[in-house]
Amino acid sequence: MKHLVLTNAHFIYWHLQFDEWIKTIGYGNGKETAYASNIKEFLRFLETNNICSIKDVNQHHIGQYYQYISNRPKLRTKGILSASSINHQMLALRLFFDYLLDCKEIDYSPARIPKFRISGHNPRNIVTVDEIKLIYKKAKTLHNKAIISCAYGCGLRRNEIVNLNVSDIDLKNKTLLVRVAKGGKTRLIPLSDIVAKHFKKYLKFHQNNFEQNNFKQLPCFISSNGSRMRGSKINQTLKTIILNTNNHELIGKNITLHCLRHSIAVHLINNGAAITFVQTYLGHSSIDTTNLYAIRRKRKSAILRAFR
Repeated sequence: MKHLVLTNAHFIYWHLQFDEWIKTIGYGNGKETAYASNIKEFLRFLETNNICSIKDVNQHHIGQYYQYISNRPKLRTKGILSASSINHQMLALRLFFDYLLDCKEIDYSPARIPKFRISGHNPRNIVTVDEIKLIYKKAKTLHNKAIISCAYGCGLRRNEIVNLNVSDIDLKNKTLLVRVAKGGKTRLIPLSDIVAKHFKKYLKFHQNNFEQNNFKQLPCFISSNGSRMRGSKINQTLKTIILNTNNHELIGKNITLHCLRHSIAVHLINNGAAITFVQTYLGHSSIDTTNLYAIRRKRKSAILRAFR
């Protein structure tokens, strides 16, 4: 939306501040980002509707803007905006108002409306830090602790755990190589000291059951019949561990392997990890996907402020 020109000094200031912030967290390459362009269109919409201050924006205005972008024609081709383009516009609004919240320019985000969902999927449940400690405690075997370390400690997808080989784990350099990732990409994951310790104990135990020459080429997780362990069986192992906690709240969350992957992402961001680091860590092709975890963090922060 570079052709749009803002005239309100208040809007110009916050548009520029937001664009700089977006670039700082790794979304831009020096040019105006798509997020900032979307916000420029929104601010221009406010100007045409005689709204002069961001503090005056409420949920009704967000709803009006949603209707506007849902019906306005595309700029370069025929037709109206796609659902994904509209979702991106609404994501930009959420980021913008979350940023304003952090800057203490506003007291609440009018863009936090349930009807404007980023996708049609239900948000995955996540475990708390205390709950993950309990899961580790109840994972009695070295095999089970290694599974938890893959899903939570390394943030692996279910298929990535299935395809993991012994040779992919480098204990000397404390790294784990994901060879068969989503989209055919590979990535190298750093291992924390505690995760490396769990892998070291498990692999030593695992090695005792096989010949030394063949061990490194083996799957990391093998079923009772000697074949590569299936994802459904690995997920069922997690379910059994959680049932053994006897924690009804945790059991009620219906935690899966992928929920543990989501949990480590949220925990990393809550502890100050850069979005670009988490993107690489999880193997996301788009940083937009990773940013959903940052949104979850900011939503929680906003709720806490509201109830102080």
